[in-house]
Amino acid sequence: MNTEKNIEFFDINFWLGENYISKKYTLFEEDACEILLKRKVDNKINFTLISNFLSYFYNPKAGNDLTSELIAKDEFKQAGASGVLFMEQDFFFNPGGFESWLHKRYERGFRLLKLLPKTHKYPFELSLFNPFYEILNSYNFPVMINIDELDITGNKNIEWDKLAEIADLYDNMPIIIEGGQSKELMYNCYLLSLLNNTSNIFIETHNLLGFNQVEDLANFKGAGRLIFGSCYPFFNDNLAVSRILNSGLDIKDKAKIASLNFKGIIDNIII
Repeated sequence: MNTEKNIEFFDINFWLGENYISKKYTLFEEDACEILLKRKVDNKINFTLISNFLSYFYNPKAGNDLTSELIAKDEFKQAGASGVLFMEQDFFFNPGGFESWLHKRYERGFRLLKLLPKTHKYPFELSLFNPFYEILNSYNFPVMINIDELDITGNKNIEWDKLAEIADLYDNMPIIIEGGQSKELMYNCYLLSLLNNTSNIFIETHNLLGFNQVEDLANFKGAGRLIFGSCYPFFNDNLAVSRILNSGLDIKDKAKIASLNFKGIIDNIII
């Protein structure tokens, strides 16, 4: 019998490592596996994509390498861990090496590329990031970008149309929009417009805490356009899970958001 208790979760937004700004959000390797295994028991979060703070705060390559070592360990495999890639700036000097790099990282368990154009000071725009989008699109490889990373001025003046242009030209490349630290409803109309005008933009759920926000987005274009993420340890994973389970959606839509949508994305990668 299908019930909410049987819904499996795939978390695409879990942070590990030392947070150089706040120790509150630091999660070291020796503690991570215990937490990941506990999440499997408590909330059926059976699979997790790991983002490494080392990639964010220090060096993307060093963080990618460390994540690669971690997810190769038996205890992390048991915990259902895969990796999130961070764009390595060296490829702007040598774009020809990007494709083989993507192959190798995929073989080592990476399933998502996270873009940090604001934090790491590189372009994401169509005209400048084009060689990389071409390759990602050819392999149906998903990318994720944080709304905060698109807010270059800090005044919440986000160029949503640039995302739509990228999605329109590279329609085989899933683009997942993550809400960052914002929990405001002010972006709802933009998100609805992106869903309405594209077929390959998805929205990650951790910050959709407003009344009926998940339900409204899911009912507008179908639950197939929402993907579960906890943003742990910034947000409580119990809250993230309960937001989906206690939503007003039917059980099939809950299961899509919880894991099936992203499983479909990674099953469609053709590397």
